[in-house]
Amino acid sequence: MAEPNKMLEETANYLLNHCFLLGGVEDQRAKYLYVQDHLPEVRAVFAPLGYAVLLYPAPLQAAALVNEHEGSQARLLKYESILLLVLRLLYLQKRESLSASADQVLVTVEEVQAELQKMNLPRRLDQPTLERLLRTLRRYNLARPVGRLSGLDSRVEVFPTVLLALPDADLADAAAESSRTRSELALYERPDGDGAAEVEE
Repeated sequence: MAEPNKMLEETANYLLNHCFLLGGVEDQRAKYLYVQDHLPEVRAVFAPLGYAVLLYPAPLQAAALVNEHEGSQARLLKYESILLLVLRLLYLQKRESLSASADQVLVTVEEVQAELQKMNLPRRLDQPTLERLLRTLRRYNLARPVGRLSGLDSRVEVFPTVLLALPDADLADAAAESSRTRSELALYERPDGDGAAEVEE
């Protein structure tokens, strides 16, 4: 077990690098519990820098580092944003069919590709592109591949932080979410769009 000051340093650096921290992921659990038990101390580290630390208890079990200055959030490229929206949609659909005690939400590459196909994107996401996009989402603790992405039956674990990264969508109705997602994605194909989306609290 790390000493208190060392644990504070490790946890603060982790939040700076990854934005989100998950209590339901084994290698992050100790840091999440540290934030939970020492929230004032962790917030005191970031407050002078203009950051807020938000704690979300079960079922999310997540901590988030939010930059309070407008325009300072982490920015995703166009297809990273599209993939995040698709994974969020699939997460909501899967959660409806899982028991409340289920720890993981898993989706297949085939399910991801099926949703992308509905959106009539100008190009299909091939495996190398999908792997590259997932590396970015994994960095922010939004999703991670389960093993190698070797085929359509390969799986991706989607974390509850996808709900926090896109907080404005309707969480109650997966069908409305699907329609909203497709409408938002249509904006990305406009030639005058900037092709980026912000990851917020």
